[in-house]
Amino acid sequence: MAELNKPMTRWITMGVAAVVVIALLVATIVFAVQKGNLQKDLDASEAQVASLQGQVTTLQGNASSLQTQLNQEKSKSTSLEQDLNEAENQVTSLNKQVSSNQETITDQANQLKTIKYPRHFNSLTELTNWLQADDTDTVYSGLSKPQISFILQIRAARDGYLLPVRLPVGGTLEYITNMAIIGDSVYSIRGTDDFVEKWMNISPALPSYPITPESGQ
Repeated sequence: MAELNKPMTRWITMGVAAVVVIALLVATIVFAVQKGNLQKDLDASEAQVASLQGQVTTLQGNASSLQTQLNQEKSKSTSLEQDLNEAENQVTSLNKQVSSNQETITDQANQLKTIKYPRHFNSLTELTNWLQADDTDTVYSGLSKPQISFILQIRAARDGYLLPVRLPVGGTLEYITNMAIIGDSVYSIRGTDDFVEKWMNISPALPSYPITPESGQ
């Protein structure tokens, strides 16, 4: 009986061994296939990583280029702002100069208008106040009476007043004076000491302006 069991046992052992060998072979094949698939996936992943790395490098280059352009634009913007500020300062300065020049022109126009359209004194008080402010009698005290009278006439004209020289009758200039007409009264003024006295009345009374500024003449 024992003799019969030995061949069966041997066959069973061989069958088990064959199964194990087949299993190992199958496992080896499966592993090889999986390894191949994994290698393909790995190669694909590496290729994808390399592609992404290239894209990252390109994007970094673009970002660097854009940053350089941005810095250049900022520099241009700063320069333009400085130019703009300088231009605004120049405009402000020019506006001030224009305003100052306009004031000067207005003042000169008013002065020319005053000289162009002289008038008689409106009152005796206005006449005496002007004489008190004027220094012809002191500044030119060393000159002759006729010279002082003509200087007084010129100074009055510069301020827009009519104060003409009145020549005396008889040919001598010792009694030369200036004359002021206020309404219907005529006053005599000595340029040497600003003495004022009423000389005569006239009719009709004269207007303040011989030629009015409104006439444009």
